[in-house]
Amino acid sequence: MNLHINKHQRNAARLVMALGLLGAAHGASAQQVEKSAPAGTGIYEAVINQADGHIYVSSAGSRSNPGGALYKIDPETLAIVDSISMKDNPPFGLGINNKTQVVYTTNTRTNSVSAVDLKTKKVLATFNAGGDKSHTREVLVDEDNNMAYVTNVGDPSDIWVIDGKTNKVVRTIPNTGKTTTALAFNKKKDKFFATNMGTNEIAVIDIKSGQVEKSYPSGGESPVNLVAADDRLFVANQKSGTVTVLDAKTGAVLKSIPTGAGAIGITYDKKTNRVYSANRQTGTTTVIDAKSYEVLADLPTGSHPNHVRVNPKTGIAFVVNKTKGGRPVEGQPAPAADTNGDTLTKIK
Repeated sequence: MNLHINKHQRNAARLVMALGLLGAAHGASAQQVEKSAPAGTGIYEAVINQADGHIYVSSAGSRSNPGGALYKIDPETLAIVDSISMKDNPPFGLGINNKTQVVYTTNTRTNSVSAVDLKTKKVLATFNAGGDKSHTREVLVDEDNNMAYVTNVGDPSDIWVIDGKTNKVVRTIPNTGKTTTALAFNKKKDKFFATNMGTNEIAVIDIKSGQVEKSYPSGGESPVNLVAADDRLFVANQKSGTVTVLDAKTGAVLKSIPTGAGAIGITYDKKTNRVYSANRQTGTTTVIDAKSYEVLADLPTGSHPNHVRVNPKTGIAFVVNKTKGGRPVEGQPAPAADTNGDTLTKIK
């Protein structure tokens, strides 16, 4: 009788072990592409509205289909449910203030920035603080203080400071480095970490004084975007195809993680403690464990993954995929339509 019980116990133990291994394997590969859908023409970046979970995607149009819009996309179906016309100032970079429901767009073609009210669907203001030579790129929003910061790429670069109450540029922070592309806050939000592609460095900038306190190597070539996680920085290095993990205080390289050619978009999900890297040239998005630095998945998401954002409430990631470029050549057949470009991909 005891032997009979032990046999069943052993079989049950084996089953539990097998299910456990299966669960572990499933957990390691749980994140996968759920679906992709068209999201506009000449799309570039996205933000997630915490008020209702909808995604807003910037669409700058194309040579054959000029225009400009913000598209509102359903997070479940990925269907376009609404749009805000921005044909006079086609948007590229995006930042959102969820408290005020205002989106800031960098309009690179017109060297300007716009503030858009999501409730009224109206452009509140469009401004240029740097003249015709401006090259506005990324937006970083401080919701607590109702401020927005925009990188203006150059040699040297500067940062436009926008007061969310008046939607006016109230000052500029000059001389931030050669080709300053992206910004991240430290914990206190009194300093920026800025990527300087031209020197392969990260600059630490005091926001109040507007001074570069120090710079340190990014650990890769062409650092283009970054995110801060606790006392670490995760930097997407476009030319070297890596994400480097840096000690934010000292600049020490803690890890260099190969992701794929053209690592450009990056985000951090505090809920799952994972980092996502959108790799433009390989057409993949890499999922990284932010604790062990292990690559958990390398997912094909579209022709040119350019930007990635995670809903902090759900842990679901959304990847903006640009379309393949190339001008038509006289006497040559027109290139086939790129069905994997100008799409939004959902990773669940």
